[in-house]
Amino acid sequence: MGIVERQVQLAARELILPRYDDLPRLGLYLEQVTRYVNSTFDSVPDLHLSSTTVSSYVKRGLVEHPQNRRYGRDQLARLIFIAACRRALGADDLRFLLQVQERTHDFKTAYDYFCAKLEENYNYAFGLRPDLPEIGTEDSEEKRVLDNLLRMVACQLYLRSYLDQARENHNS
Repeated sequence: MGIVERQVQLAARELILPRYDDLPRLGLYLEQVTRYVNSTFDSVPDLHLSSTTVSSYVKRGLVEHPQNRRYGRDQLARLIFIAACRRALGADDLRFLLQVQERTHDFKTAYDYFCAKLEENYNYAFGLRPDLPEIGTEDSEEKRVLDNLLRMVACQLYLRSYLDQARENHNS
């Protein structure tokens, strides 16, 4: 393992996402939503969202409009998924994947699977786990697509961290 890779691994913290039942039960206002989503990705600033970005996702139909200006659990879960995957796919592709998910699995199950799979891929890509265990028993086209998307997201995050650290070492 090279110096840069060691530095990236030392700087990375294990990614742990809130499961559906752990998301706030009470509706959150927009500023609270962005703070919550961003705190979820404290160790991964590339995934942070702004209030403007969240409002844009609502306008584009990726996230339902808030009820009485409050966002619920499903909206928070969608925003966490979108924050993680938005650099890998465009808005239209994300919307399509969310629609496919709604037709094939209940929302809670799909979101919890997403969390577990992203954590495993991220922690494996950053060398925080020695292997990439298989999660779930179903073998479907939708599962393979999501698995590959999350593997790509984790690899992009690792590559970004690696390049940032290599540049920092080069400039110092």
